[in-house]
Amino acid sequence: MKNKQIVAAVDIGSAHIIVALAHISSEGDIVPVAFAEIPSKGVKKGGIVNIPLVQHAIDRALEALHIGGNYHIHSIVTSLSGVSIMGHNADGTIAVKGTSISEHNIKQVVAIARDMSALEGRQLLHILRQRFTVDRQTEIDNPIGLMGENLTIQVHVISAAKTAYYNLLQAFAHCDIDVDSVVASGFSSAIAVTTAEEKQLGICVLDIGAGTTDITVIHHGVVKHTEVIPLGGELITSDIAFFLRTTQENAEKVKRDISVSTYYNPQETIEMPGVSQVTRQFSKHDIANVVSDRCHELLDIVEQKLNRAGVEESFPGGYVICGGTADLRGLVELVMEKTRLPVRRAVIEIPLQDGIRKGSHYATIMGLFMCAYEEDYTRVMTDDTKKGIIPKLGRFLGSTLRELRKQF
Repeated sequence: MKNKQIVAAVDIGSAHIIVALAHISSEGDIVPVAFAEIPSKGVKKGGIVNIPLVQHAIDRALEALHIGGNYHIHSIVTSLSGVSIMGHNADGTIAVKGTSISEHNIKQVVAIARDMSALEGRQLLHILRQRFTVDRQTEIDNPIGLMGENLTIQVHVISAAKTAYYNLLQAFAHCDIDVDSVVASGFSSAIAVTTAEEKQLGICVLDIGAGTTDITVIHHGVVKHTEVIPLGGELITSDIAFFLRTTQENAEKVKRDISVSTYYNPQETIEMPGVSQVTRQFSKHDIANVVSDRCHELLDIVEQKLNRAGVEESFPGGYVICGGTADLRGLVELVMEKTRLPVRRAVIEIPLQDGIRKGSHYATIMGLFMCAYEEDYTRVMTDDTKKGIIPKLGRFLGSTLRELRKQF
């Protein structure tokens, strides 16, 4: 996609759908030219649960985008999140028999790794190179020209359930728009919010959205671990709503006003109308405890996942948090106190003609533009020529119908 002047990106999240257009130069400079953001419908915990609602929301976002200019979108790069996303490390090995390693050998060993990574019922999204090994020499970045008997590649594989993948494609099937690339949402965010120094030292990115928390660990410049937890800011809002006996809308406002790292005097209260419109008073101290408890629970689960994956020592650079819930007041201080590691909140700035949009939840959309420029992030390391993804949807649905007919 490096030869294209304009790229269209669509981030489908649990809380918002964001559509944007950007000019991308040959050097990778991203200049946004159009932007639209609307509330999401039909998405729960990052996964599509109601295709007509999602299609309607996408249409609304595209209409809002067209208001600012005469844009016709032919293809897009989009994000996929949810618990169907899975990451794991794999490898592949070929014999080179003492000859000089060539680019053809690289393609061969990547193909082996790809075949070894294929799992039934799953769609490969990314196969990301980590390191090469030639015989017993490890930690090789580029083996071309080296001589050896065996060449091994270590890769990190990110895949999704095929049903979730094709549900995403189905959301665009009613439009005259081809899906050029599908990018794992958490990976996209991690690319956007980390520096080269952080990637080299070791960093853990937590993209804390409304319905999910995406974990990405990068060390020595390569992705070591990815995982999705089905917990996010919506659960905190629900807990506040239950505690205050009020609506989700009121609870969301309270969540934005409360700091999870501030000690409130138990006598300090707020007034809150209940569902019966009867106003009651609640202690800010008690509300902050509700929010803090849920944040601690989420961080405990993150720590358990990282320990289970064996990467707890891989990010001395600490944490970068992004996503809508990263804007929670006092969250940076809470994470820092709990983990004893450096923590920063990433804020993405999107300059537009009518002003600058700022927010931690713009990480994914900016990462999509970066992935569109650097195709190594989005391709699955094959020699296949891109032919568009929507035709694959037709083939998938056709094969599914044939299988169903066989059963009746």
